Amino acid sequence: ASAASLAAMASEGSDGCPMRGKAKAVPPSGCPMHSTSQESMHSQEQLDPRNMMPVLPQTPAADQKMALNKSRETSTIPKTGEEGKWVYPSPQQFYHALLRKNKEAPADAMDDVVRVHNVTNERSWNAILEWEELHKKTCPTPSLLRFVGRCDDLSWGAWWSKRLSYRGVPFDRHDWFVDRCGQRTVRYVIDYYDDPAASDASHEITVEARPAVDTAGDFVDRLKRPGWQMQRMWTAVFGPGCPFH
Repeated sequence: ASAASLAAMASEGSDGCPMRGKAKAVPPSGCPMHSTSQESMHSQEQLDPRNMMPVLPQTPAADQKMALNKSRETSTIPKTGEEGKWVYPSPQQFYHALLRKNKEAPADAMDDVVRVHNVTNERSWNAILEWEELHKKTCPTPSLLRFVGRCDDLSWGAWWSKRLSYRGVPFDRHDWFVDRCGQRTVRYVIDYYDDPAASDASHEITVEARPAVDTAGDFVDRLKRPGWQMQRMWTAVFGPGCPFH
């Protein structure tokens, strides 16, 4: 399996990981929010309410045959209510995440898996910041409060993509809740598509983030970026390289 595919199956997250699964399409059993008997075994674990995941250990697994990196990279994503930023899981923690999902875990691929995961998280946050630029005068420093995986729930964009786009359905969906400097919490819907037309630099993943239309203000924000909507439609039909910016 590719590093991207493993990231989708394994990246349930950890105590500081704002992204669960970001990579190539996998069967429903590979979805971090998909209920399985394996997950039921862990149902008594204490969960972090910010990501609904337990803290994954840094100790070697029982049958682990090689040492894995335990270092964790700090993201650029501010963590609401704290001075620090969200911290990504280590390769060792990703290995445990795969084992929790009862998936084959090639230890020698964990460094690549974590790299794909982290890069895609940063792309997600940067996409959100493009929207938050609309409010930079009143909130120059938005932060991420919490997130939830909703891979079984198709957004309207994903519904249309399933019918009209070569990409089909996204392999995952997340809702990220962004704190706008204490003024309000904004929900962002993020769809992740396995996109063979995307560049190698993006690991053949297209990230589509936008504010959910929960309020009239969110709807107005959508109207303020017609170029984004045109680019979204072009990319869905023809692939990346949209002339609208």
